[in-house]
Amino acid sequence: MAGVLSAAQPAPHLAPRLAPLREELALQPGPRGPDGAPSWTLHDPASGRFFRLGWLEFEILARWEMGVPAAIAERIALETMLAPSPEEVEDFARFLAGAQLLRASGPAALDRLARQRAAARPHWAWWLVKNYLFFRLPLLRPDRALTALLGPLGFVFTGWFLGLTLAAGGAGLFLALRQWDSFGASFLHFFSLEGAVLGLLSLVLAKALHELGHGLTAKRFGCRVPSMGIAFMLLYPMPYTDTSEAWRLCDRRQRMAVGAAGIAAELALACWALLAWSFLPEGPLRSVAFTWATTTWVLTLLVNLSPFLRFDGYYLLSDTLDVPNLQDRAFALARWRIREALFGLDEPAPEAWPPRMRRILLGWAVCTWAYRFVLFLGIALLVYHLFFKALGLLLFAIEIWWFILRPIWREAVEWTRRRHAMRLNRHTLVTGGAVTLLLLAAFLPWHGTIEAPALMAAERRTELFAQVPARVAEIAVSPGAAVEAGAPVLRLEAPDLEFRQRQVARRVETLTWQASALSQERDWVARGQILWRELQSARAELDALQADQRRLLVQAPFSGTVVELAEPLAVGEWVRAGERLAALADLGSTVIEAWVEEGVLRRVAPGQRASFVPEDPGAPRVAARILAVDGAAARLLPDAELASLHGGAIATRAGPNGAAVPELPVYRVLLAPLEPVVPRQVMRGAVLLQAEAESFAARAWRQALGVLLRESGF
Repeated sequence: MAGVLSAAQPAPHLAPRLAPLREELALQPGPRGPDGAPSWTLHDPASGRFFRLGWLEFEILARWEMGVPAAIAERIALETMLAPSPEEVEDFARFLAGAQLLRASGPAALDRLARQRAAARPHWAWWLVKNYLFFRLPLLRPDRALTALLGPLGFVFTGWFLGLTLAAGGAGLFLALRQWDSFGASFLHFFSLEGAVLGLLSLVLAKALHELGHGLTAKRFGCRVPSMGIAFMLLYPMPYTDTSEAWRLCDRRQRMAVGAAGIAAELALACWALLAWSFLPEGPLRSVAFTWATTTWVLTLLVNLSPFLRFDGYYLLSDTLDVPNLQDRAFALARWRIREALFGLDEPAPEAWPPRMRRILLGWAVCTWAYRFVLFLGIALLVYHLFFKALGLLLFAIEIWWFILRPIWREAVEWTRRRHAMRLNRHTLVTGGAVTLLLLAAFLPWHGTIEAPALMAAERRTELFAQVPARVAEIAVSPGAAVEAGAPVLRLEAPDLEFRQRQVARRVETLTWQASALSQERDWVARGQILWRELQSARAELDALQADQRRLLVQAPFSGTVVELAEPLAVGEWVRAGERLAALADLGSTVIEAWVEEGVLRRVAPGQRASFVPEDPGAPRVAARILAVDGAAARLLPDAELASLHGGAIATRAGPNGAAVPELPVYRVLLAPLEPVVPRQVMRGAVLLQAEAESFAARAWRQALGVLLRESGF
């Protein structure tokens, strides 16, 4: 019968009542949405948080004193065009309770708050990790000071100051271009201890002005600025200003002005500093002006304008798109889109967005994930190298887990929670097939070929160099000529050397005559020792000059073939000491020298077949067999042709005396061709080794374990 409640449906006044709202909460109008719908901002002054509420949430709060979800939903349906269900009211009540916006009274409520506090209090290890990654250190409560400064500094918000600043920047740029050499040389003043301190102080002052710009602009629009201080991200200090009250501003342009004020302040400083540089004398002030005009604002634009981290650029993008809480909403949309693409769950989207806005949010989320992956991976490597090995390895693992693996793991957990909703469809078939193929490719041992950079050359090969500055007097051989050991290849002449040799020889002769004549005199003992030392010195000099004279004859150290003569090389041409003249090789035997990585070393053994593929596409492939494998990694790479410093395939860095040091351990493998090969020059290429098949997963695990053991020092 109408109007009669059944026994299974309790009367509204008997239902559990909602907890009352906290008295200090403030509700005020917010900006309108893109569709013109009104919004409201709920401010929690105790925590400094702001919550953007829609029409339905506002109507619920307006009738909250009714205390019963069903009654609230019924009253809203009667008095507005909305038709909420009691469940929607209960969901909103749970949100308010989770945000601790409801008044706690009674044992049950206090027990619930205690459980929430215990759940929010992490384990000491996680607390340490989180606070190591990011924490804030408030230093000032600047609200009163900013209010006092707003009057004297109010002119910076006027149009005439903007015009003067742009004019100053243009004039400064014109004057600096006219003396560009002097302007660029100003940077040299910082290559000293005093200069470094001066540069650091100028950077601190510029960042202080940046934060002052945020604070003054927020105060200009009536916001309270509760704190300023330093935020530490991975122990790197960054100044911050708490302008969270800007979220209660209804005008989006005002919020954007607060977000852009720091960058605008540094750009204005750069304009005036650029003009001041031309009029300041040489000294510390001019160096500071140079820093403000160049370095500080460039760093600000590179860091703060990035929309992929929660700096100024992120909040500017959020206000430009008019999407509060951009990161969480875009990430939620991207995760939903990935789940739908992979499994076709037909779940509703987290929010209804216009198609264009949906594409923008999805693109931003994907770009942010890619950007942060590269950034956090680089930070992890930097952290590893900044500390000693054990701590560096631990911090590296924490960075990789917290920023990269943890989000992936949490999303995988969400997939497992939705496994009951997954059904056989086109999406699951494609996803299952792709996963199966990836697993097979990763774990099946089908990868058996090992490719290693290599050189093929004569087993005995040498290069002949000029040992002293000289002139070519005779070329005794031609390219391709066979020579015996000790046979002359080139004869050089050095007129200056011959002249010095004749002079020293005459001096030796003179000193010898003086010594023989002096032996007849009475004071021979006193003067003879001096004369004898001069004679010994002259004879030593003569021996050295005669040795240099013998080096002018370039001879073959072993029997072989002249495979190369320096070009151009002609009689009468001068050569300098150390200049390459010719190359000699024994073409009777050929060797191939390859270099393999540590991860594949166990799969390489003497006797295995291989093939050498020359880098020159016109050269034929050469079949070979492994002769020997080195048991120790090479500290220096003897073959410069294979070093990345010279365009080779082995990653190297410059070591002492210009030597190539491998970045990763590499081991030498010697091979011999199965058929006679006559390489007239060194041939660069790659060796393909047919080894035992191994899966990519096993290889990756072995390499990771090897790096872990090596870097940890176990």
